[in-house]
Amino acid sequence: MGWWRRCSRRTRTIAVVGAACVVMGVVGLAVILGADSGWGGPSSEITFSVPTVADPGSSANTPSATSSLPGSGASHNSTTAATIPPSAARREVDVVVYGSTTSGLGVIRGLKMALARHPGRLTVALVSVAEALESPLVQGLCIEDDYDPGSITGFYQEFRTEVARYYEAMGVWPHERNGRLTYEPVVAQSVLESLVFNDAMLPERVRGRVDLVRVQGVLTEAADVDGDRHVVVTRPDGSRLRLDARYLVDASVEADLARMVGCRYMMGRSADVFDDVRGPRPPKPTRADLYAVSPQSLGCLVTLVSVPGGARPIEERDDWLAAQAAQGERWKMPEAVLAGFPQSWSMRHSLPNGRHELNELWSDWADPDIIVRWYLEPWQRQGLVRDMQQRILVLLAQVQERYPEIGIDRLPTWPYVRGEVMILGDHLYSTSELRGELDEIIATGKYAVFDRHDPVHGSLQPDEAAVVCLPMDATRPQGHPNLLVSTAYSVDYKAYSSALRMEPTRAAVGVACGAQVALAATRGVSIHDIVYAELRGELLAQGQSPER
Repeated sequence: MGWWRRCSRRTRTIAVVGAACVVMGVVGLAVILGADSGWGGPSSEITFSVPTVADPGSSANTPSATSSLPGSGASHNSTTAATIPPSAARREVDVVVYGSTTSGLGVIRGLKMALARHPGRLTVALVSVAEALESPLVQGLCIEDDYDPGSITGFYQEFRTEVARYYEAMGVWPHERNGRLTYEPVVAQSVLESLVFNDAMLPERVRGRVDLVRVQGVLTEAADVDGDRHVVVTRPDGSRLRLDARYLVDASVEADLARMVGCRYMMGRSADVFDDVRGPRPPKPTRADLYAVSPQSLGCLVTLVSVPGGARPIEERDDWLAAQAAQGERWKMPEAVLAGFPQSWSMRHSLPNGRHELNELWSDWADPDIIVRWYLEPWQRQGLVRDMQQRILVLLAQVQERYPEIGIDRLPTWPYVRGEVMILGDHLYSTSELRGELDEIIATGKYAVFDRHDPVHGSLQPDEAAVVCLPMDATRPQGHPNLLVSTAYSVDYKAYSSALRMEPTRAAVGVACGAQVALAATRGVSIHDIVYAELRGELLAQGQSPER
């Protein structure tokens, strides 16, 4: 079976690399070396530097012109997300969706589609730290993580159908032998934006019923109590915007919003329960407990291009001088690692048009201090993005010096945040429970039973596959009836490291959360009042089956 062969190759690759797996972060995200290493709350002044959405230092993508991408025709901008002017200090909305992740986009899609059968008009604010979409599908994760993608339904199936249609029209076969879809980030971005932001991609009876606004900034304040449900965002220009809402959905992997309003949670492999409002907060990770509180490694999923005769030199990029000035002697790829690059997972798997996804050990950053800082200090994330881009440029320049045909097609503007913050609901689910007979299922995934990128031990993935199901109440934080979490579910870390953290499952959960919000909003009740039978009927009406 194709998926088994891939798992085995991963395992063999990890064995060859061996003890170097921690060092392998040298091709991944950057540590803020020399930066303030304080541990605690935000500084008095929040600095916010936005990375460019497009890769400013790369050559143009060669497979197609932008005008030929799916959704890029005249109808693409027929209905797009609006923005709120900097002069506005307060805005009332019906729903705040925090995080432009895959599940966050699914929330909006599910909410819009539900209004076809439950008429109403809603104002939705999509809030994100990054200007670009934070979904890994857009940021370089270009070989889908599902062992039976043909059985996927709903929003994610719409995505893969549109991507496949685009490539097949070009005469390009975008599937691997095992059926997995492959694609380029620019194509994924165009398709997702069309499906989520373009009303022309919706049934006619749904169009115009959601007023969508996009807000970029760092979450600095939030409350979730009756009579005072709001978020405050500090925008890139330093202005503050308060959004008063009826309902909240935290679609972020980091669970910033849920933690800020006082939801209890677990993080990493630790069995401790944390609470950012009442305490305790997570401690700084230490070697003594093998960094148990650290979530999984972050990844920098660069899209590579292989050009016979030599790719464009990385040193010719506009951003090379800044990267070179930042490096000093800190960023060096070990010789054993460099020698194994041609046989790496990244080079064995191809994307359309001669592209490759830099993934696995090659892209992971394994520093627990930096990983936890990413989660607990959101005001630092833009600086981490800048440093990760500089570090990856320096290290890939070393690869290119050895292998001149390897170049950079696209530098991600947001990392692959695998996660491992679990917001507690009324029950914390284990893997065995999710593999058994469950009631009230909202999503099903098929992948390895355990796929964890540990910051100490590297990538851990046995050959065993598993079908896991997520129940509705795993998205409902305890004590917060008008809040949902569409990524940081109430499961333990082992269950989280199954298909539940893969993008097809996240997309399905997002749709289910969006449908719940629409049902609650049009009826004027709390989200947790929505019963499963009604939600299931709505999901089936949208073409998304909870079971597979």
